[in-house]
Order: sequence, then C-alpha cells, then structure tokens
Amino acid sequence: MARRNVGRHGRRVQKITPRRWLPFLALLAVIAGAVVISRQNDQPDPVRDRAPAAATRLPVASQADALSTAWYCAGGSGLGPDGPSELSVVIANAEDHGVTSDISIVGANGKQATTTVEVPANGRTRVVGSEFVKATWIAMSVEVLGGRATVEREVQGPLGFDVSPCSSNAATTWFVPSGSTVRGARLDLVLYNPFPDATSVDIVFATDQGTRSPRSLKGFAIPGRSVRVVPQQDLPARRPEIATKITARTGRLVVDRVQTYDGTGDSVKGTGATPVATPAPKGLASTAAIPTVGPRWIFPDARVSDGVRTQVAIYNPSSREARIDVAVDHQNPARYPEVEPVQITVPPRSEQIVDLTQVQAITPDVPFSIDVRSLDEVPVVAEQLSFSAPPVAAAAAGGAAAKETAPPAVVQGFAVVPGAPVAATTWFFASRGGSLARNASVVVANPGAGTAHLTVTQLSAGKRSVVTGASVSIPAGDRRELDLSKADVGSAIIIESDGAVVASHTLVGLHGRGLAEALGTPFPETVVDLLPPR
Repeated sequence: MARRNVGRHGRRVQKITPRRWLPFLALLAVIAGAVVISRQNDQPDPVRDRAPAAATRLPVASQADALSTAWYCAGGSGLGPDGPSELSVVIANAEDHGVTSDISIVGANGKQATTTVEVPANGRTRVVGSEFVKATWIAMSVEVLGGRATVEREVQGPLGFDVSPCSSNAATTWFVPSGSTVRGARLDLVLYNPFPDATSVDIVFATDQGTRSPRSLKGFAIPGRSVRVVPQQDLPARRPEIATKITARTGRLVVDRVQTYDGTGDSVKGTGATPVATPAPKGLASTAAIPTVGPRWIFPDARVSDGVRTQVAIYNPSSREARIDVAVDHQNPARYPEVEPVQITVPPRSEQIVDLTQVQAITPDVPFSIDVRSLDEVPVVAEQLSFSAPPVAAAAAGGAAAKETAPPAVVQGFAVVPGAPVAATTWFFASRGGSLARNASVVVANPGAGTAHLTVTQLSAGKRSVVTGASVSIPAGDRRELDLSKADVGSAIIIESDGAVVASHTLVGLHGRGLAEALGTPFPETVVDLLPPR
C-alpha cells in the first residue's frame, strides 16, 4: 500500500506541487505591488533618496543621485518691486551638467501658474514670483529634476530684505520661537499646503501672559494647493514676544514667518538692573518655521556692540520644564575672558528671551558663537534675533553727522536665524551675497572635539574652482569667518570639512540698509546629530 502523508492528529497532508504554489506566488506579487503603489500615493512630494533622519531637521540640499527633489518657499508677496515683501527664488546647481526645474506658484487670492526653467551647470537661476502670479501673498514649489541642487528664497521690501533656505520638507508640526506684535511691529504666519488634499491645523501661542489658543484657529483650514495667512485679529495683540506651535490635524504643510518693524514703534527693552533699550527697530525677516525640537542648537555668528543687540529666543513646547545653558564662545577664546553660561529655566509650553547685549563678560565688538544646551535633554526650539541700528549718540546728531559718526559695521536692520540642531561636513550656499546684498560674510563654527580643516569651492560661470585663501583650520569649540575676497560676487559656495561643522552667512544691504542671516543647506548624507551637552 502506498504511504499516505499524515500530519498531527492523523490529518492528511496534501503535497504542495508547483501547480498549487505558483498561483500563491503570483497573488503575493500582486499584493506587494499594490502596497508599493499605495505607499507612493501617500507620499505626494518627491522622494529624497536615502536621506538620514537627521537631515529632515533643517533645510538640506538634494542627494546627488536623487531623481527629483522639492523645496517649498512662501513668506513673500507677488506685487512686484513696490510690494511689501517681493518673493523670488534662487536655484543653484552643483552638477557639471544643466538640470531642469518645474515651479508652481500659488497666490492667496487663488491664482496659480507653472513654469519650467533650466539651471546651468555649476550655476544659478533666479525666478521672480510676481512675473507669474499677482497676489498680496504667494508661495512657490520648486522641483529640481535630478542632480545636486539647493534653493533659497529672496524677499525684499521697503523695510529691508532677507535671504534664507526654502523648506525641503513638509511636516505635521511647526514651531516659530519668536514674534512680536507691539506698536510698529507686524507678525505674519504664512501657511502653505502644496498638496492636492486639504488640511487643517491647530495654532497655539505662548506669550508673557500665558498660553493662548484662539477658537478661530482650531481646525484652521488650508485647502489643497493654497496659501493662507493667519488673520491679524487672531494673533495676541501688543505682545513683545510670541512663540507659536502649528499642528496639522491631517496631512502635512509648510509654514513661514514674516516679521517686520517699521522703525516708528516701541524700542527693544533691555534686561537686568540697568536695562539698556535699543531704538525702535526697522527691518524685515522672512524665514521658514522650524519643524523639529532638540536638546542642542548652534549659532555660528553673533556679536554685541554699540548699536547691535543680540538675543536668543528659546521655546519649550513640552510638558516638562527645561533647564537651559546658553554658552558663548569668543573667536580665539584664549585671548578673552571666559564667559560663564547664562542659565535659565523655561517652564512648560512657554518661551523666554536671553538678551546677550548686557552680559558683561562678553567682549564688545568681538564675534562669538552661541551654543544653547538643554541640560536634561528636554527638547526645545531656539533662534537668534539681531537688531541693528546706528548708536543712539550718533542718531541724535541727525543728518549727515549721524552717517559719519556711526561705525561702518552698524546698519539699520533686523534678522532672525534658526539655530542648527545638527552639524555636517559639507554645506551649500546658493549665493555668496545674492542679488540683494553687496557685502556678505560666511562663518563656520566647529562644535566637535577635534580641529576641522575646511576647503571652499565656488560655482561660477559653469566652472568649479577652489577659492584662494579661503581654506582654514578651525580648532575645537572655535569659529572662523572665511576669507572670500577672491570669490566671484554672487557665486554659489560649497564648504567641505573633515569634521562636522555648522555654517551660516550674514548679508548687509546696499548703503548699509538691511540685514539678513541664514544657515547654509548641508548635503544630507553628511548630516549628523549634535551630541547632547556633557
């Protein structure tokens, strides 16, 4: 008798033959394909190939082998040169071949347009939004097809200008650590939904009078492919400091902040027993909100001097109090007295300002870097505010005398720059000064434990070349301003280091009017998280 295949409990086991299992394999393949398609449909923006998680914490350049990469740029107007904050984008290409970029422009009035531009090899292209859409507020999505690239926004108006990276990721949660609605100040929160499906958000403010969550901003709707601005009447009124948290109920979005001062309002108050006030500021800052929290933030470039005020805004959105050290490190620290860290405690869901102008241990007119550290690893968000105006004594002289007595380094302006929660070995700047500024400086801070050796390459007229005299070595815990005097004005810049560093640039407007500060965009595969404070 032939033997039967019998399983446990005497149950007959049927032999699985190719005729039986091949259909199962085919079915599994169909199911797997459907899952892949479903996941692709759930990710409406282009895929950033193999980008590490740390690279999603700030705007980054594209991967060299990415098929396509998107940036999202809002926080500006489309009313032409006479508008309050004219928005344009600068696309820089670090490849030895040209690339194509598809651009979508959306207005708050519902108008939309698209265009395609070519970005030359080792070169740049600038696109002005108002040439395609006329609206009080506009947003632009920039998709670069292939290659290593980065995108910066340029915003210019009668009160000043700003140059900063566009967001390279949409997110569900955004933080704006600072803002002001005092007399002479205006805060605009610009919400951009670049995707087809509608989303809605909840907006919460932290002020010196506590947390506020207006009913009108619960479930605040942003239709698909649209831009909306939070109504002024829904913002906390007449508050010197406002931090904001924006959380999407569904989907993702992009958030930008525009802060202006018209020069006629309240002065910036000082702190301490003998506070010193800065005259009513005048300037414009347009930057992406911050999509992450972290225990450590680095600011490469800061100073205090007569007429220049430096503050750090620290927002704690968590449910735990945060003990914070704000460490200041002078350039060439051995030459100057050590500065003890400024110690503060930020309560849950609140914001505090650290004013470095009146920290007596900081040597005036000597540049320094700032290291914000959360001692218990409670995640916070931090950004630097710079107020610049001619000294009071010079301003009081009036007319031509004021211009002659004001130090050349002191300009009329206001700038905001987010801290870097990460470091990287390669940083990319779309322009060394851009089309809106004459004077520019690039500063690199080394938060690592060893010396970092830098090489600087410029992209100009379709060619790559090492910038003579810009290569430098930066000791651990130090910072350096790069000598870019031999670089072409307006060229794109790539900084390469053998250690993880943080790079930013400062731009000064024509004739000393206007100020901008911004981080560069790192190559994502070189990004590393900062080690927690010891």
